[in-house]
Amino acid sequence: MKSSNVMTALVDIFISPSKAFNGLKEAKGWSFVAFILLAGILAASMFAFYNKADPQFLIDQQVAAAVDATIAEQKMIRQSMEQTIDMQVWFAMFGSIIGLAIINALMAGYYLFVSKQDPEANYGYGAWYGFGVWAMMPLVIYYLGVLVLVLTASTNQISQTLMSYSSINQLLIGLEIGHPLYTLLESLNIFSIWSILIAAIGLKSWTNFTFNKALLFAALPSIVIYGIWTVIALV
Repeated sequence: MKSSNVMTALVDIFISPSKAFNGLKEAKGWSFVAFILLAGILAASMFAFYNKADPQFLIDQQVAAAVDATIAEQKMIRQSMEQTIDMQVWFAMFGSIIGLAIINALMAGYYLFVSKQDPEANYGYGAWYGFGVWAMMPLVIYYLGVLVLVLTASTNQISQTLMSYSSINQLLIGLEIGHPLYTLLESLNIFSIWSILIAAIGLKSWTNFTFNKALLFAALPSIVIYGIWTVIALV
């Protein structure tokens, strides 16, 4: 079975990913619509956050997070942030969207590379770029969560840790700023794990891989990145 149009695919990617990926094989323009949706919700959440958050509180929070900086370095950080605080919303919006596009470009090359293990998987780079966009769709739910948390906050003193509301650290571990693994566990969240599972289902749909093999290939980039990060943090 496969999704019949882009709107059903946008639902299926969350409840029946294989249907969405089966429909994507022959679709035209679906991935562009998906990326526009993701970018739009990302931009809305960033705009809402920086429009509501107290700028001075954000600066204080970020300076305090520089636990290894000297007093002089913290002063320089504060001065630098005060000069660019009005532009932070635009840096966050466009920087995040461009960042997603670049990361997906790298992942598309990776998917193309691993797909060569299946001689029957004759999809080009552009197809795999679209595949990567759909694998990232859990980020739509993540950014909707950020938007809801911002809009329902009872104060404008909102910490940037709100952005990590779904992190493994905040949900399970509870490490404090300054711990060697704090940043790593703040960046690892349930939505990235969800994306890996969706990518695995997609790889199985587009290739002759078993699910275990597809899951290994989908998770491998994260395993390598977080593995190296862990070693560096603990050494």
